Amino acid sequence: MKRFLFLFVGLVLILTACGQSEAVDSTKLHTYKQYKLPLEDKVAFGEGEHEIVFVFDYSCPWCKKWMEEVLPEIEERWIETGEATFKGQPLVLLNEQSQLLANVDYNVERLVPDRYYEIQRAIGLDSGSDGFGTEAYARELAAEFNLDADELMENHVDIGIQNSRLFTRDFGVQYVPTVYVDGIQLVDAFSLEEMEHVMDGTVQAGDKVEVRED
Repeated sequence: MKRFLFLFVGLVLILTACGQSEAVDSTKLHTYKQYKLPLEDKVAFGEGEHEIVFVFDYSCPWCKKWMEEVLPEIEERWIETGEATFKGQPLVLLNEQSQLLANVDYNVERLVPDRYYEIQRAIGLDSGSDGFGTEAYARELAAEFNLDADELMENHVDIGIQNSRLFTRDFGVQYVPTVYVDGIQLVDAFSLEEMEHVMDGTVQAGDKVEVRED
């Protein structure tokens, strides 16, 4: 599985390794864990019984790939059918651009909650473009969505850092993207089959499975 690894250095989180994992022959026993995520008050996309949570960094190219390839499938299979809700939680793990955009994300959720996931997806799909994650980009985004640029960039950057510490310390996040279904952390964030197994009860907290070591 493609993943980004990271570590904390003081208040700054920096990227330590990225790219495609090399295949190895060894395996390890993984135990599924269920977490009570602190997202009760977060805006949700959809109204279904099951909850899919996508934890990501705006600067992570595999998170962009997830938004491009996996999110549309989730929307079609489970959100439009009324089976699931979706929540996307950005963290600050990779660089200053991540920090600025996590701050923008927080302000979008406060200011225009009904358009939150439209704008979150637009930002995510812009990842890697020229000027991405700069103040100029944020102002262009404000103009595109008819928002006040100063309000969009109002300073709440500590919230993004606090969320990053919380999720890495208490909720098992070791890389991005990380996905939870009904609080159960998936082995493979890109696996629609694994998501379905959690929703239908085939996979439950405490179950063990052999996974390839990276």
